[in-house]
Amino acid sequence: MIGAGWAGSTVARILHDAGYEAAVFERDRVLGGHSRSEMINGVMYEPNGPHIFHTSNSEVAQFVQAHGMRKRHEHHVLTEIFLDDDDETSVMLSWPPQLAELKELRIWPQVERELAQRPADPARDNLEVYCLSIMGPTLYRLFVRDYSRKQWGRDPTDLSYAFGPKRLGLRTDGNRRYFTDPWEFFPPAGAQEIIENIVRPIPVTLGANLTITDLQKLENDYQAVVITAALDDFVGRPDELEWRGVHTVSRYIPLEDHKATVTPAYVVNRPSRRHAYTRTVETKHATQQPAPGTIISEEYPGSPARHYPVPTVDSRNERHNLLLQDEIRRASPIPVFFCGRLANYEGYSKLHTSEKKKSPRAASYVSP
Repeated sequence: MIGAGWAGSTVARILHDAGYEAAVFERDRVLGGHSRSEMINGVMYEPNGPHIFHTSNSEVAQFVQAHGMRKRHEHHVLTEIFLDDDDETSVMLSWPPQLAELKELRIWPQVERELAQRPADPARDNLEVYCLSIMGPTLYRLFVRDYSRKQWGRDPTDLSYAFGPKRLGLRTDGNRRYFTDPWEFFPPAGAQEIIENIVRPIPVTLGANLTITDLQKLENDYQAVVITAALDDFVGRPDELEWRGVHTVSRYIPLEDHKATVTPAYVVNRPSRRHAYTRTVETKHATQQPAPGTIISEEYPGSPARHYPVPTVDSRNERHNLLLQDEIRRASPIPVFFCGRLANYEGYSKLHTSEKKKSPRAASYVSP
């Protein structure tokens, strides 16, 4: 297994428990991949953004619970909205938007008219027309347009609508949970603690930067290889796929009350152009860590990190990723499998257990 995040560690443990010998190679000096956490002044925070483990599949839930994932969690996201460009004060609303909250706003009559004019079926040409067709121009302007421009560094008309149904919508049920999966967890000590439990009986080599040139050597000791790394990086051509990275600026704030937090929610989206960052993250909301302080992280998109695949309208990156998979298979003398969101150029993680039944999905939340 190349990569010691959720995908690589899980595959390794499943194979180990089935009686196979497995080994994990990780380029970094720590486990956990993008979902790992770090500390400032003894307070935990997430340098790569918020990661909440959630799933709708009981088999996946049982697997992570068996390895220490026991703290249940309900993820709530707020959005800071300025109703007009000249407003000096903002309003905090749920994300996804709740109709009950929208009806309390002075702009509701306009929003109501726009909602009544929506087409019967959502448009799918690009992200912008999809959003306009499900929420109308006013809500799109307030919640999505400028956030997307900051997040992706391009106009929403250049982006695929495909991730919209997973992330965007209007709610009428009053349930302010961001996710609707029946199992949702947040490990108080960070995801790497659970991953360490998963790979405990398995040999793990840290600081191992394996690339396509190492595949011939692996044949001497292994019958197959599972790659969870970004494939453009694995083949040594890091500019062939588009990735959108986030630079996180985190600051420690001392507090007398050890239970106190500063922001109104774990994640607060900041779509307005008044902020260069897209959102704030305060992990203490999730950990409930008793500490004489907290950490606020601001996320600034545009770093060279590989956090998010770029979902263009023409799906050119997804197609090229498939070509890279074929290239790697041809270069390997042993079977190669691709697992996880980086190797498959996806915005969320999947765990497949059988070709004959619906694939259970586990996701570690990254992006709104």
